[in-house]
Amino acid sequence: MLPLGGPEPATWDALALAARNLFATHAWASTWWAEYADGATPHVLVDDPAAPRVVLPLHVRGRGLRQVRWIGHGPADLLGPVCAPEDLPRAAPLLRAALERGDLPADVVLLQDCPVAQPWWEPLGARAISTEVSPVLRFAADQTWESWLASKSKNFRGQVNRKPRTLERDHDVVVRLATAETLEADLDALFALHAARWEGDSPLLDPRQHRFTRAFAALALERGWLRLWSMDVDGRCVSSLLTFAFGPDVYCYQFGRDPGMDRESVGFVLLVHAVRDALEQGAREFRFLRGDEDYKYRFADADAPVCTFALPRGLRGRAAVAVAARRRAGEG
Repeated sequence: MLPLGGPEPATWDALALAARNLFATHAWASTWWAEYADGATPHVLVDDPAAPRVVLPLHVRGRGLRQVRWIGHGPADLLGPVCAPEDLPRAAPLLRAALERGDLPADVVLLQDCPVAQPWWEPLGARAISTEVSPVLRFAADQTWESWLASKSKNFRGQVNRKPRTLERDHDVVVRLATAETLEADLDALFALHAARWEGDSPLLDPRQHRFTRAFAALALERGWLRLWSMDVDGRCVSSLLTFAFGPDVYCYQFGRDPGMDRESVGFVLLVHAVRDALEQGAREFRFLRGDEDYKYRFADADAPVCTFALPRGLRGRAAVAVAARRRAGEG
């Protein structure tokens, strides 16, 4: 087991399930640590080692400016305390006590990608640095595919019904999920299609990100979380969608399509398939995660923004946060 500390993986993951956050799992944290630790020191805080209700998976990095951040940041789209919503008020006192005791030697605490709707950090006096949208599609408990589709515009309904039929009329189309036997090849196709879609301009194209995604996807497959969709047209993969099903939610993590088949709308057709499957499997939310890409808002009906907060400690930390805030203001 990697040297993270904290509760047992099963207990940790049970708290992540209560938090409804895939990125809060021990599987995510341990995979991230293996790829991204780079000499950092883990500091996994728990409110009660015997019966933990709150876990704060943190690490310290840096010499000139010592930074405390979440374990898992960067590849993750949603971070924060690992606990049930009713236990969130325990998180700020736990972090404050660790700082005051000197257990976290920090010039600045950077709390990245925390849900704006859960302001557990407010008692700490942390300063907002940046906010990013995170579109989400929410399903009613009794919703069917037909009733959801009826709530959409006539134009959208027409495309959902027409585009798959047209594609299947003109081509041999197979939509499938990755298995243990196909996972490596299906990920290869996803990365290639993602690169083609973004023309090489995406952080998800980094080789380290690829290694991380492969390792986590393998763990997710073992745990029954992985939903890696591929659409083969005439025997060739032309669209891939990496999603994860965790608790009542589906996470849309990475998307790729062949730009040469944009006229056939292969990305849209596959996404419709994945959204319908999520609804029919009982999902309550289809989370499109960070980013304001247009395709997300064709489906999403709400936004669950995330914010990065900074808590400076001492003169060095306050100066660093002020510089970061000015830089962000200039970019805006």
